[in-house]
Amino acid sequence: MAVADILLGSASVWRAPVGEAEPDETSIAFGAAWGGNWVDMGYTTAPISLSRNVEEFELEVEQITNPVKRIITKEDVMVETTLAEQTAANMGLVLNGTSTTVAAGASQRGYEQVVSGGQSALSQYTMGFEGLYQDASNNKFPVRVVLYIVTVTLNGQLQFSKRAAAGVPAQFKSLADTAKAAGQQILKWQKVTAEATS
Repeated sequence: MAVADILLGSASVWRAPVGEAEPDETSIAFGAAWGGNWVDMGYTTAPISLSRNVEEFELEVEQITNPVKRIITKEDVMVETTLAEQTAANMGLVLNGTSTTVAAGASQRGYEQVVSGGQSALSQYTMGFEGLYQDASNNKFPVRVVLYIVTVTLNGQLQFSKRAAAGVPAQFKSLADTAKAAGQQILKWQKVTAEATS
């Protein structure tokens, strides 16, 4: 058994416009910026969790007691975490709002703000997260998950407490990328396992 395949450690969360190129497995090392329009969403105060829930239809025939065929009729994939950094960008994201940053001036305080509410359309993004795979020789490589199209929402309550950070609970829910072939429309999981040979 390969103990190196047991992954430990935290992960980083990234977002980009829909259709942004995925980070290249060869040129973008673990912990490096993903490039392009990918934005690191900062620290988190909760683990990053990915879930997949499916609904199935089972076909039964009269002659036997077991189903003879099963298909997926619905598939929901989502990622959840709590963003530690309460910025206008993160708040705008989870509130489906518009964020603005105003720099301080001679007679103007600097501020960030988000306006939100009354809009039925949900903004869409590409999102990903990266964890660490460390091989038996202690080489560090990325393990990445990219969800091609997601909507984002505030996942619970925004709480201000003297005993905890005022994190931003976020939920990223996938949508199908119908430009991709069936079986490839929601996400990609990738673990880099070795350096290039030349």
